[in-house]
Amino acid sequence: MHIVPGDIMDCWGLCRAALIAEAQHALVWKVHARDYGSAALKLYHRADRGNEAASTRLLSLWQDRGAVAIYAEAGKAVLMEWLEGPTLGDIARDGNAESALQVFSEMAHRLHQKPTVAFDELRPLHEVFNPLFDCTFARDCPDALQRDVIRATELASNLLTSQPQVVPLHGDLHTDNVIQTPSGARVIDAKGYLGDPAFELANALRHPKGMPDLVRSRDQIERCLQLYSGALGVSRKRLAQWAAAKGALSIMWRGHGTVSAAPEATLLNLLLRAADQ
Repeated sequence: MHIVPGDIMDCWGLCRAALIAEAQHALVWKVHARDYGSAALKLYHRADRGNEAASTRLLSLWQDRGAVAIYAEAGKAVLMEWLEGPTLGDIARDGNAESALQVFSEMAHRLHQKPTVAFDELRPLHEVFNPLFDCTFARDCPDALQRDVIRATELASNLLTSQPQVVPLHGDLHTDNVIQTPSGARVIDAKGYLGDPAFELANALRHPKGMPDLVRSRDQIERCLQLYSGALGVSRKRLAQWAAAKGALSIMWRGHGTVSAAPEATLLNLLLRAADQ
């Protein structure tokens, strides 16, 4: 049974804690905060909050652009605004994918409007991708997947050494990390990276989650590449290359450093084909 530590409840004047989500790296509670009313309390399993340690400050800097409000943070705990509403991923899965993706691209544009926020306490992309260059292949890894991962790794290396500019990035911006509230779309759950703007929506090509046929449609991939590259003002080809590189990195992460047969092998191949156009 999960219980919010009493010192956190007392420090921030919290009560009526209800567990609403259990993620791999954190627990999320809906609480009532003395100073804010309904709020979300995120308790990380790691005291240093892992790769999201610097993300709360980035979200605070982006609050006027649509990011969730951060109320307080201490150690492994973060208290933030409670957002009521479905994610854009939920809206897409309910049959409104086109409108959800349009709202999503508009939000990405808002986050990265000029001038960009000045913040360098974030994880550089080369650190994020370093494990990909050391990955191994399982004996049962199909030859085609090996070739595709090697090709995507080559793309990652080229992209990292040719970044046209380096800016703060959400790092995990996709439809399930944007909530459609009564007052508009709001962004949550940043990783906090630093790097090429064209990377920002690379992971979005793998979403909405739970819609494999849509995500693997060549027409949909091209539609998203055009929509997202326009929203960020980046090269369509470079975005496609980052999407393929991120796809390979995700396959490697899922295998804990080893690449084996993976459900996303087909999508990786499609992204590589799009990157070659």
